[in-house]
Amino acid sequence: MVSHPVPGRLISALLTATLFGVLLSGSAIAATERWVVESGKSRVGFDAFHSFGNFSGASETPSGEVELDIEDLKKPIKGTLTAPVASLRTGKAGRDKDLRRALDGERHPEIRYRIDKVESSFSSLTDNTDVLLTLHGVLSMRGTERPVSFMGRVRLRQGTLWVRGENRIRPVDFGVPPLRSWLISMKESVLARFDLILSKAN
Repeated sequence: MVSHPVPGRLISALLTATLFGVLLSGSAIAATERWVVESGKSRVGFDAFHSFGNFSGASETPSGEVELDIEDLKKPIKGTLTAPVASLRTGKAGRDKDLRRALDGERHPEIRYRIDKVESSFSSLTDNTDVLLTLHGVLSMRGTERPVSFMGRVRLRQGTLWVRGENRIRPVDFGVPPLRSWLISMKESVLARFDLILSKAN
């Protein structure tokens, strides 16, 4: 069998196609970006319920980050969110102290949430359009970890991400004793929620 030399144009075309493929692959990887929670512009908190009056608590200094491709939300998304126990405020100093004690803030100074998987109603983000989310992950509180999902939404707004979510959880599932008011315990479930602004990491 006689071998024929490959024409120069064919070699050039093959090299061009290979280089184009590498560039496309690099662009896809680069499209996954890191976004950081803006502490001071974000809020993590809860609503607690009691027969004699409900109350809320929140941290104004959460931290965290998320890695995602805003043009393809079907790609894997991962992230973390952390709130210092000492930063939680309920509007009453005595209740704040009881809350820190119930959360064992000296030994477990942070409440953390790790995002493992995200389901979205749309495949990409566009300016000023809400995308519904279901976030699946692991919540760590008072040294106990449990899977928790949050229903939420995300919006691309002037170069930042606005993310909001909430779900009811039972603090007793994490070993947190119920707070009491007038010798009566709060109801077992609280509404955990977050309202975050994230900016693109440099």
